Amino acid sequence: MVAALLAMDSPDIASAGDALRWLVTSSRERGLAVHATNMGWGKNTSPVLSAVQLTAVAPLRKPSDQLRYRIGTPLPTHPAPGTTHTTALARRLPSMLWPAWSLPLSIPNCHQRQLRPVLSAALLIVNSRLNLDEAADLIESPVEGHAVSRVLQLLEQREQWPSIRAALIRMAGYLAEHDVPIDYERRRALDYTMLLPDKVWARICRDTATPGPRAIRAKIARCFLFERLTGLPASASPFAVDDNAFRTKVADFPQHLTPELGRALDAHTREFLANQGIDSEPAMWYPPTDLLDGLDLPGPNPDAVDVTDMHSLTTVAGNTLGATAIRLGTSLDTVRYLLELHPAPRRYPLSEGQATQVHNRAYCTAKAALPRARLADLYHQQQMSLREIAATAGVSRQIIARLARDYDLSLRKPQRRARTAIDRDWLYEQYVTKRRALPDIADEAGMSTANMARWAKTHAIPMRGRGGPSHSANLAAEDVAAEAPELLRPALAGIGGWERLERFAAATRHPTLTIAAEKLGVHQFTLVNQINRIERELGATLLNRAERGRPMKLTAHGARVVATIRACQRRAVR
Repeated sequence: MVAALLAMDSPDIASAGDALRWLVTSSRERGLAVHATNMGWGKNTSPVLSAVQLTAVAPLRKPSDQLRYRIGTPLPTHPAPGTTHTTALARRLPSMLWPAWSLPLSIPNCHQRQLRPVLSAALLIVNSRLNLDEAADLIESPVEGHAVSRVLQLLEQREQWPSIRAALIRMAGYLAEHDVPIDYERRRALDYTMLLPDKVWARICRDTATPGPRAIRAKIARCFLFERLTGLPASASPFAVDDNAFRTKVADFPQHLTPELGRALDAHTREFLANQGIDSEPAMWYPPTDLLDGLDLPGPNPDAVDVTDMHSLTTVAGNTLGATAIRLGTSLDTVRYLLELHPAPRRYPLSEGQATQVHNRAYCTAKAALPRARLADLYHQQQMSLREIAATAGVSRQIIARLARDYDLSLRKPQRRARTAIDRDWLYEQYVTKRRALPDIADEAGMSTANMARWAKTHAIPMRGRGGPSHSANLAAEDVAAEAPELLRPALAGIGGWERLERFAAATRHPTLTIAAEKLGVHQFTLVNQINRIERELGATLLNRAERGRPMKLTAHGARVVATIRACQRRAVR
């Protein structure tokens, strides 16, 4: 009777429950089992009295039961019968609670990877008859019921537990009363094997000037998108690597996000969802945080972080994410979440020239000159070849082929061109007699240098070594020979003929070729070879070599040759 009077005299349900609690305690001390499920104090108990009774036994209940009976609310109640409302709630819940809601509930020694799935399962417990394992299974949680219970017990030990409990109940109430634009149950069942293919990632890297289109970076990006789309942990994706270092790289991926890369990835996720038949949902949804206002929560408040300062610390100062979190007085996971929400711009925005320098200037030039519609028209409608299109853009055929693949344009199978036969006499004249360069000959014949080299091999025409004289040099030598006196013309047929003749004439002023070579600044072997070549080309001996102390002496024909050379030199001077 005393307990009833005290309860009736209380200003609210919480005070009434406190007043009634001594009766519950004393009953349990006498060996009576008094708990929320067997309290039958009177028939046709009113909702208010039931709420008082539930509040009275609240401290004796597990944290999951406190959520189940909505303890701490103005009117605690017994859980609703049936599973319809929990099934509907599970469709609106990601397997891991949104960071916007989980971060303020963070506690020491409990990582977000562990806390987020526990909190999602806990929301299903509110006002429901599900046990913890059933709640975890309903959202395909990566944790089991005993893990949910253990983390809830850790939360209950915090002095902020009443606020934590109130936050979870408010979250569950919001989701029950409001539509969430994403069906997470359907998202969890999608096939993600075609999420962010390699060629799409490579194209995004080129378009956004993002370094590192390597396979490992692509795999990290896929896991990041998988977690965003499904609400499941990245470790559950088909691309994940079971390695702590890899998981850390996925978690740190927001550090590499830029506004341009973020928009490109968002566009791809929308395209991916559309291909899966989902075109009415956003790629991501962020729950409101104002329903947590007024609560004393243990974790950081992301809204309290200055995003501009965070960008400055990460991009300008070059701090690690951990160091940035310390400087901002927040947690590492908060910095990761905010960088995902607000990607940091580049410290120095890339100009067009810098972007092309980072990512293939020729490719960017071709893409600027040939939008998809233009390239499709030239290739499919006008039936131009890739080589012809490349010539108009001033790039290689390979660049145009890569651009076409990035545009998802189907390429024609290359047609085998009719083989061009090369006549041996013509090739011999061009290559050996006229000493033209092989690439010039190949270009004239409309084939590659390699093909022309194969024709030379077929016709048993020996190839010159690399670095031979050019065709223009041979033509210049022919012009000099045509204007020279007839006596000298045979020695002027090749390149350098006039220089050899002048050196021969200068050498005859000295008694021996050894002295002549020394005075002329050439090796004796070179000088002797050049004089021997002149004699072969003119068909006569020009010089009797020095021997036994006698100086060398010109022959009669040699004297005429030297006189002709010097006459040409005098005319050139005049």
